[in-house]
Amino acid sequence: MEKSLNLSHLVLGVCYYPEHWEASLWAEDLCRMKEHGIEVVRIGEFAWSKIEPREGVFDFSFFDRFLDLCQQEHMRVVFGTPTCTPPAWLTEKYPEVLNAREDGVFYRHGLRQHHNYTSEVYLAFCDRIVTQMAIHYGRHPAVAGWQIDNEFNCEVNEYHSESDQQAFRLFLKARFQTLENLNEKMGTVFWNQTYTSWEEIFLPRPAPSKGYNPHLKLMEKRFISEAVIRYCKRQAEILRRYIPQEAFITTNGIFGNLDSHELTETTLSFMTYDSYPNFAFDGNSNPKEPGAFNDRRSSWSLTRCRSISPNFGIMEQQSGPGGWVSRMRQPSPKPGQMRLWTWQSFAHGADAVSYFRWRTAPVGTEIYWHGLLNYSNEPTRRLRELAQVSTEARRLADLAGTKYRAAIAMLKDYSNQWDSELDEWRHQDAISDTGWYEASQVCHAPMDFVYLPEDGSQRTVELEELLHYKLLVYPHPAILTSERAELLRRYVEAGGILVFGVRTGYKDEYGRCPMRPMPGYAMQLAGVKVEDFTIQSPADEPETVDWDGEQLPAPEFHEILLPLEGTKVLGHFCGSYYDGEPALTVRELGKGRVYYYGAAFTRETAAVFLQKLELAETFGALVSVPWDVEVAVRGEGVQETLFLLNYQGEVRRARVHVPMENCFTGEVLCGEAELPAYGVAPLRRLR
Repeated sequence: MEKSLNLSHLVLGVCYYPEHWEASLWAEDLCRMKEHGIEVVRIGEFAWSKIEPREGVFDFSFFDRFLDLCQQEHMRVVFGTPTCTPPAWLTEKYPEVLNAREDGVFYRHGLRQHHNYTSEVYLAFCDRIVTQMAIHYGRHPAVAGWQIDNEFNCEVNEYHSESDQQAFRLFLKARFQTLENLNEKMGTVFWNQTYTSWEEIFLPRPAPSKGYNPHLKLMEKRFISEAVIRYCKRQAEILRRYIPQEAFITTNGIFGNLDSHELTETTLSFMTYDSYPNFAFDGNSNPKEPGAFNDRRSSWSLTRCRSISPNFGIMEQQSGPGGWVSRMRQPSPKPGQMRLWTWQSFAHGADAVSYFRWRTAPVGTEIYWHGLLNYSNEPTRRLRELAQVSTEARRLADLAGTKYRAAIAMLKDYSNQWDSELDEWRHQDAISDTGWYEASQVCHAPMDFVYLPEDGSQRTVELEELLHYKLLVYPHPAILTSERAELLRRYVEAGGILVFGVRTGYKDEYGRCPMRPMPGYAMQLAGVKVEDFTIQSPADEPETVDWDGEQLPAPEFHEILLPLEGTKVLGHFCGSYYDGEPALTVRELGKGRVYYYGAAFTRETAAVFLQKLELAETFGALVSVPWDVEVAVRGEGVQETLFLLNYQGEVRRARVHVPMENCFTGEVLCGEAELPAYGVAPLRRLR
């Protein structure tokens, strides 16, 4: 079942913390919000002590006053369960609820997410506070929906408390039944790791050179994901008992060691994301690097969210400079950037955008994480931008419910994602993910992500969903099961094009390397066998692959391919001891074909694939733009909206090939058109 946001129009909201402000400010704040087009406020996710100031003592008066005021002012509310910041009275009296580091030392009270997800004591306290909130506030007419907790696995995504150790053993018992089976599947014979009792098993602990058992490390990530989902599901089930059927349940953010697709499928109404494009300018990268994507790279994260909920919400949209007192330093968005980032979210499938935050906090760790208003509470240019966005959203209200359009998709799955995080031989994964996504962007070939479900998942991906795409790219699925290979075979036979890259299919579902020819279950599908392979040495000159005279970059890892009968060699290595050996093959299968590339994919290499497969410039009949302008399309027919997004601080020029109307201005464009610095242009064909 599709888990999507269902709205009649585009909605703007804001994160608000009434506990941070004198009550005398509330009415004025809500009125100013409405004047600037805000319809929804999110509250409560850090406010446990405002409801339960002491153990077992509940006081609902604070949020009663605020919710009643919201109802009076016709402001809708998303109420957060406050379980990511347990109160001091809880953590001091019951330290077993705390999370611990890998070495067993507790994290202490004072930040957030310092608890674990498996303590029965903590789960009982969470059950009680959520139950009390649901009973008291669940049917308040101002409450539109609920956010569970906040940003699961954001601050930490590993857990080592005593309750986690016990829960991990139970998780493994359920998976493997016997110690003999666990020892075999986890390869514990290596380095004498064999277990003789369940009590000997721990979540990975400090080891020399981080020499964890890689198979057990993969199971740890699956365990953490399952624990978080179970924790979230407990709260959702409580809420559902007391809230109206039409009220939604969501959570925000996508972080590590969590199958967010399974979380949404089993627990939520839809997913929401926290969009902070300004991280591109916080000093962790070089924004002046030629070809840098900077804030445009947030489209990658929005694409991931869209793979969970085709129509999703943004719970936190960056609205000002960012930073904590302890980390991160981000500049203020330049004039026009906040508006650009908002429409970046809408263009990629968001139907609701909520800004973080209304007013900058004057106290606490986030005093430098600015909102729409600064400390002074006086109008800002960012607030003026909000008013502009609000006007534009009303003009494009019917965008809500329309779907993002893409003809190509990258296949992904959590097992490979988690396995690659420890595996030093899998650096090609990040290279190719970036290469393909950036190529789709510069070639103006909008791309989706499709996440294949994990074993035991309640999700399914049907053949019809895959056939929506002309091209599927599965760059480096080291873990490739027979079931997934069979699904892909059916896709190709039905007419699809499939692209594999180096290091495909050499691991099983536990991350082991079975004694079978590479690329495993992809061998018959792609029609190749890997004859030899090597990591590219830093001592060697850069390798290329010759494809019909075009030299493709071939970084990081190389496989010498042995084509099977019926498979055609398209490209050969150039420049090493395997000069002239097969590096690129294609096999026709049914109505489709399978390509296998014996290297990682750079932006340049992926772009050549898109061009040769005639999938570049998907909407080139309508518009031509420079590479550094993003093209995104939502809807079909009369609602087809083509967005041009300029991430540069300079004017960019486009050529519109058929008469199209700018939905913001009403201007009819045909021929050369100007896109201002940080400009946005939503275009629709004239009817």
